[in-house]
Amino acid sequence: MLLFTRFVFLCIHRVMHWARRIEQEIERVFQHITGAQQLKGIYNEERRRFSVIKNQPRRIVEKVALDIERLLAKKRKALDRLAGEAERLQREHLWKDSIKYSMDGEGEVENPSHIKLEFVYDPNFKNNVNYSYTAVQIPTDIYKGAPVILNELNWTQALEKVFMENSREDPSLLWQAFGSATGVTRYYPATPWKAPDKIDLYDVRRRPWYIQGASSPKDMVILVDVSGSVSGLTLKLIKASVMEMLDTLSDDDYVNVARFNEKAEAVVPCFKHLVQANVRNKKIFKEAVQQMQAKGTTDYKSGFHFAFNQLLNKTNVPRANCNKIIMLFTDGGEDRAQDVFLQYNWPNKTVRVFTFSVGQHNYDVTPLQWIACTNKGYYFEIRSICAIRINTQEYLDVLGRPMVLAGGVAKQVQWTNVYQDALVSVINLILTIELSVLTCDVVWAYKCYMKTTGATIQL
Repeated sequence: MLLFTRFVFLCIHRVMHWARRIEQEIERVFQHITGAQQLKGIYNEERRRFSVIKNQPRRIVEKVALDIERLLAKKRKALDRLAGEAERLQREHLWKDSIKYSMDGEGEVENPSHIKLEFVYDPNFKNNVNYSYTAVQIPTDIYKGAPVILNELNWTQALEKVFMENSREDPSLLWQAFGSATGVTRYYPATPWKAPDKIDLYDVRRRPWYIQGASSPKDMVILVDVSGSVSGLTLKLIKASVMEMLDTLSDDDYVNVARFNEKAEAVVPCFKHLVQANVRNKKIFKEAVQQMQAKGTTDYKSGFHFAFNQLLNKTNVPRANCNKIIMLFTDGGEDRAQDVFLQYNWPNKTVRVFTFSVGQHNYDVTPLQWIACTNKGYYFEIRSICAIRINTQEYLDVLGRPMVLAGGVAKQVQWTNVYQDALVSVINLILTIELSVLTCDVVWAYKCYMKTTGATIQL
């Protein structure tokens, strides 16, 4: 007992010593950077030339608050104007099956390579820009000549006028952007897209401002089948799919990842419950997923028991407390786990279940389709690596349907957390304000689309 007490005392003494060292170093850096002593010296020498005026703190705070309120109101006004015009244009747009991407500049959608733009450097944007045009970015894995993309380019071109009007009314406004569920991004002012040295994997549907605008916060449990049947290529596809799924989450979401065969357990043992889907936690999940190995037999019930306990247990741990989702990645199986859903989820169906059939196999997928459809989810197939990105983000469209049906009630302006955006130089961070554009496209089997508009404020 004496030795233990002495050891604890030494540890406390050492920590206090570290704290004093840190305090002294911070004080030294502060004095060096701010020049506080020099300012005191200047004041003492010239104090007769200065007069002291008593401030009114309350009045200063009220003035600052009013200035901030006016600033945010101007940003919101620009966003409301853009969202309203986007909804109108989409409703009035006539779908064209025959629209084509012209390589010679004579078609209905002109090839952007035929427009030679001149760019001027703007210190506010810290970039070369053109104020007369918008620019479009389309993800690398999307076919630019698809009718849905060409129609999207066609009607969103009219947003240029709104972008320009917003910029004239509020010169402090920086980038304005419109992001679509199709993957099309139209932003203003136009600037050359700076692709990274490697493959350009930018997709607006994976950006924080789009994710937060396109769906409500989520509590998600990802179930990964690691039974012996998923070994080899299927297991590699599952790992890649789970990592892509994690990238669809933002800081507003909470998540846990579990592997299961005969029994289920968290892939990160210290994560006993849902954790915030921030960059650090997602990196830890990805590292753990890479270490998974396939063995044993499949038991869906063990996985679903784990997931429902994570989602439905009432604890003091922070959660999104909005959408509750289970993502099941497997190669297939015969069990429908009906007893588990009857115990936890029926008849209210408060938890959505999305199922993913991964790999090339001949298993009956009817049970997976049944599980998804009876639990307000959706069924997806991932046969190859090319299908991973598109299929792991389609669930956002399903989550957006209640917001579309709610109409104006669901249209709320949101502010993202601070992050580094692709349009902003590497030395700047931005805040983004976004608003959902809620439309229902009757052409596409009454499928409801959600599009998001946004504007940025540089820090």
